[in-house]
Amino acid sequence: MGENVKELKNQTFQVYSVMDWEDAANQTLKNRNIDSLSRSTYENIMLKPLYTKEDIEHLSIEQYPHSGLNTRGFDKFGNSANKWKIAQKLTKRKWAELHPLLTDVLKRGQEVLSIDIDKLDDFDQVNLMDIEELDLSQTPIFLQTKAHFKGILSKLREIPNKEQIKGGFGSDIISNGMENGDILNSLDNEMNTWLQHVKLADQEFNALKTVFIDTTPYHNRGANAVQEIAIALSEAVYYIERLREENWEPGKAARKLLFHFSIGGNFFMEIAKLRAFRKLWSTIGNAYEITLDEQAVPISAETSMMTKSKLDSYVNLLRAGNEAFSAILGGVNLLHVSAFDEIYEETNEFSARISRNIQLLLREEAHLNKVNDPVGGSYYIETLTNELAKKSWELFQLIDRKGGIVEVLKTGWIQQEIKNIYDKRIIDIATRKQSLIGTNVYANLAEEVPGENKRQSVNISSNKLLPSVRLAEAFENLRDYAKELEETGRAPVAGLICLDKLKHHKARADFVTGFLATGGIKSVWSPECSKLEDIIKFVEETNFSYYCLCGNDESYEGVDEKIIEWFQRNTSHFVLHIAGKISDEKWPNMKASGISDSIYINQNAIEKLTSLLSLWEVK
Repeated sequence: MGENVKELKNQTFQVYSVMDWEDAANQTLKNRNIDSLSRSTYENIMLKPLYTKEDIEHLSIEQYPHSGLNTRGFDKFGNSANKWKIAQKLTKRKWAELHPLLTDVLKRGQEVLSIDIDKLDDFDQVNLMDIEELDLSQTPIFLQTKAHFKGILSKLREIPNKEQIKGGFGSDIISNGMENGDILNSLDNEMNTWLQHVKLADQEFNALKTVFIDTTPYHNRGANAVQEIAIALSEAVYYIERLREENWEPGKAARKLLFHFSIGGNFFMEIAKLRAFRKLWSTIGNAYEITLDEQAVPISAETSMMTKSKLDSYVNLLRAGNEAFSAILGGVNLLHVSAFDEIYEETNEFSARISRNIQLLLREEAHLNKVNDPVGGSYYIETLTNELAKKSWELFQLIDRKGGIVEVLKTGWIQQEIKNIYDKRIIDIATRKQSLIGTNVYANLAEEVPGENKRQSVNISSNKLLPSVRLAEAFENLRDYAKELEETGRAPVAGLICLDKLKHHKARADFVTGFLATGGIKSVWSPECSKLEDIIKFVEETNFSYYCLCGNDESYEGVDEKIIEWFQRNTSHFVLHIAGKISDEKWPNMKASGISDSIYINQNAIEKLTSLLSLWEVK
């Protein structure tokens, strides 16, 4: 036994080179090589299938948090715990409904008093002093607003021992202006009024953060990680310079800053986004001679609204969990996890509790609070962080050369750059190169789609006003369209003519069924059709407006003349398509047979399904 233990201790793994791994991958890929696995991101960064230590040999990898450019975090060395705070945003229309929740959620894991102030219809009723058991000297506040900066300031001034209040409240008037199309001028009354409020707040609430830089409006309009970082840095420089004109030193302005990001669904990119931001912000801080402690700005985050769907809405929990995971690994200080039903109705106790528990689970069961920057040193993450920082810095410098963030917003240049990325995202969703589970793939026709029917198109033709968009909206509108048709007695149902045996038609019939379901169209399969009589019987029994031929290439080649002649005589009574990508040289014969179009992989599903649904509209 002892000898066996000694032998085991002396065992080593065989050393393989990168070339060995590449050879193994090439053998698995057969007709492709490993380079085919590389892909480009919306940030125009080429991701490789394999990263090694050679990828980071030329990089300067920081060893400790609160050192160098703070890539690994702002916490000082020795304080290794990842101490993010749970800052679930409470949303109600009436203060009387919100008031009793404040102390209740603090008992259930909430750590920051975070309220969506702008959603309140009766802001004048807000009274933070009458909340029993609420100690604002122990509970930080996070009050982000677009309309009530002055009002919040007035209400906080009424609180006894207000100098003990921690956290932050404020507004980003630059991103607010972009959101409503009213791009501010640095000399406008709005800016001057905002400056006066910031200075007044500094006098009475010296510890509070009051200069918010909110990139969520850009993110929710399609911006990529490079654009989010560059815009955040550009806004920071603008505010520092503007406050400098008010005789504030850059260090003092930095002490008032709080950065707020949305976290999207690209797990590793979002981790790298926060790390790259800290790196570049520290670069700017060094240029302004801001001390290392003053550079330690809090970073708040919320899970993305753009990635959520009202279709199969419980999947939003998985999306939010994934986004929260990457936010924590990226090193946020405050985090809000959006509720699965947030996009179509007011969050209730159930959905709010689940969202809060996502963070508690990541802390208490996944133990993400035990280590600061656990991704540090990863060949992939460090390389991605460096590439993201490089591209973001280049865009930041370009914005600066064009006159700064306010000027590029006034001209509409940055909005157009964001729209270009949004257009790419929508094409990828429409062609299903990017999946939204339950929305553009694996749609569940049996579910009751929540929310009102609101078929609409998103118009982003203006180069200065970009509406907030979600990637799922086009498919949601298709499902609403189908529901309207069903409610008026014109339920969209397609007949699939399945040629030959199951093994010959199943693959394409499954594909067409899933494709049509994303537009709310139900599919009815025929029995195995090996002769004309089978097809005629199915068509006469169902009498649908639309049919699709499903089979393999050999089945299509084997369709006899009688079937073709019957299609030619009868397709004036129904529309006939075929499953699969048909080559250009074969299309003339297909059209002569009565087949007018096809359904295939990577087709623009939004355009195709919109066209198909119109068949039932005119039925």
